[in-house]
Amino acid sequence: MSGFDFDKSGTFGSEKAADDYAKRNDLSVEDYQMRPEGEGVELEVRRSAVEGEKLHDTGEGRKEGFF
Repeated sequence: MSGFDFDKSGTFGSEKAADDYAKRNDLSVEDYQMRPEGEGVELEVRRSAVEGEKLHDTGEGRKEGFF
């Protein structure tokens, strides 16, 4: 996925929690990636996929960070 700018969106307790967050925000699989972070995962979202939009966040599954 090189060539695209990704921004950190937060640390989640599991891949499922991060994936659920992305699905709630109608993100395409190509628009986000996950990296291991401590005991959870760091979710990164492609900047161009959300420019000018606020993502819906209920905080479910999130350990830290905000978008």
